[in-house]
Amino acid sequence: MNAKDETNLSWAFLTDVGLKRASNEDSGLILTLNLDVVGEHSTLGLFVVSDGMGGKERGELASKIAVKTLGEAFVDSFLRASLRRVAEIANYGERLESAEAEVLSSPATFLINAIQQANQRIGRLRRNGQPVKAGATVTAGIITDDLLTLGHVGDCRAYLLYEGHLRQLTQDHNVVNEMVKKGILSREESHEHPQRSILSRALGSQESVEVDTSVTVLQSGCKILLCTDGLHSMVSEEDLVHVLSRPDHPKITTGELVNLANQAGGKDNITVLVISFL
Repeated sequence: MNAKDETNLSWAFLTDVGLKRASNEDSGLILTLNLDVVGEHSTLGLFVVSDGMGGKERGELASKIAVKTLGEAFVDSFLRASLRRVAEIANYGERLESAEAEVLSSPATFLINAIQQANQRIGRLRRNGQPVKAGATVTAGIITDDLLTLGHVGDCRAYLLYEGHLRQLTQDHNVVNEMVKKGILSREESHEHPQRSILSRALGSQESVEVDTSVTVLQSGCKILLCTDGLHSMVSEEDLVHVLSRPDHPKITTGELVNLANQAGGKDNITVLVISFL
């Protein structure tokens, strides 16, 4: 578990094997940069959760590839560029030669490209010259000051809690949710459907993958939850609201959410990432 406090954000990440699995195939990543330059504060952060598929070592490897690929790309595309701008300010506005060719993409474009790269890396996995059947789901968020940009493939989820109301920011890419959207099943029927865990979209299964993106404006007092299905399949939204609404530090909140999932049976690995926007 790790946690950190900054000027306007606090966050924590916790992953747990659960009660039924022998190994943990989930992964997570947090990279942040908080700059205070000439009285101006700027926040930049990458927050990722990923759920691996393929069993034991394969699933664990796939989710690690997903989060590490996004992390490497984020450092190259955003963190280094931000630090170069600070160096330019320190150099009285003189542009650094190394920054001449640098072009920053939007957070949404970045997430699409980075997730596609992770998809290709997972799809190229080989063992003894033979393809390795492994896959992963991923939900990644970039926070730039008061904006949250999400990139999403699979059934990890992102939620936003504001003034006691919980809103799911992502849609699950699974067979049952597709049936709900087409009106074949009701939302209530989908909760107990035997095919609810069958994915319609994941990393590693095709040469390219469609990535959902969205942008949300953050307001003071809101909380963001990123999680794998080991949490949201075991804990009701009512209980999520109850825990997230408390004025606790995210380090305490993540622990309580993991405990709730295990108390409900802990049937899968559980990964929880909570961000409090002050």
